[in-house]
Amino acid sequence: MTNPARLCAFNFGIQLVWGAVLAVSLQARSVELAHEDGVRAYATIAAIGAMIATIVQLCAGVLADRRRKSVGNRQAFYLAGMTLAVPSLVWFYLAPSWPQLLAAFFSLQFTLNIAGGPYQAAIPDYIPRERRGLASGWMGAYQSAGNAAGLIVAGFVHDLRFVALALAAPLIASWAVTFAHLRGRAGIVADPPSGVSASHALVVLLCSRGFINIGFFTLLGFLLFYVQQSLGITDANALTRLTALLFLSFTLAAIGGAALAARPVDRRDKRLVVTVACCTIALALAVLAMAPSLAFAFPAAALAGLAWGAFVTADWALAAIVLPQRAMATTMGIWNIATALPQVVAPLLTLPLVLRFNEIAAGSGPRAAIVLSLVEFLAGGTLIWRLPRV
Repeated sequence: MTNPARLCAFNFGIQLVWGAVLAVSLQARSVELAHEDGVRAYATIAAIGAMIATIVQLCAGVLADRRRKSVGNRQAFYLAGMTLAVPSLVWFYLAPSWPQLLAAFFSLQFTLNIAGGPYQAAIPDYIPRERRGLASGWMGAYQSAGNAAGLIVAGFVHDLRFVALALAAPLIASWAVTFAHLRGRAGIVADPPSGVSASHALVVLLCSRGFINIGFFTLLGFLLFYVQQSLGITDANALTRLTALLFLSFTLAAIGGAALAARPVDRRDKRLVVTVACCTIALALAVLAMAPSLAFAFPAAALAGLAWGAFVTADWALAAIVLPQRAMATTMGIWNIATALPQVVAPLLTLPLVLRFNEIAAGSGPRAAIVLSLVEFLAGGTLIWRLPRV
């Protein structure tokens, strides 16, 4: 029997890298190498990287589905992507110029998504339907733990050579745990159709997940400005440290939320878990938006993180059941558009609101961004009911 903890271990390494690169290092290296144009350079490189990730996951998904049909598994993609990603990761942290950083980041997006795209089909490939909530709990817990660990490494370690090593080694180790467990193991027979139209399910999941991820990236993108402008933390070192700790409280709580939600996701209506999680996040964000100090902000962020972990677990489980089993890697790539596109949409949608409210009252702009995030989470939690119970 497949062990969910070992099957999902590779997700820790993948999310460790992205937690470090996307939350801290890409911004910091853009400012370092593009200098006064760092903000604009970051926005450009991040948007192009998200598009590369989407395209690669779609292409790798099609090829991985074909390999699944011919040899019974997609494990070659895990190996190829991880092996190629390690040099790209080291290059990203050691790149001495802006053109090299561009090339290294795009190479990392290309190579790691060769592994990450097909790997998203691992749960339906090896776990029977009745145990997918438990497996999704492990996947969600590893995701949050990886993000938290990556944030700590990138935010608190200043030697970039050590950062590269501290990310590459766990990436290889986590792949080794998963690959050793699966080596020579064929995937289970694909489930019969779930009774839900695959196209309808994909559209509903894309819309619901899209709104929820716009809410997440709105919160993440303007969190530093919230700490600076709304809570009045102006010291540069304190600002970076406190913002990192606030997001860290969110991600660490998400590990517990994923673990707590695993069994309810298997036993209850998964749509209900998504909606309760989104409503809880909205409540926490309402507190965060009105918080007069960090003493209120930290528990609100932790509550939001707890609910976020529950959402991620239910989200994985829903996708593993309702998306077409014989083309799972392909449709997972399409499903991930709801992660890539919000990274571009969230700042473009939110920036005018922040600027307008800051004109009305100094520091109110980031609070308005959090209120907008709250609305986006509620919209996503409501839309999931367009999907029949599974």
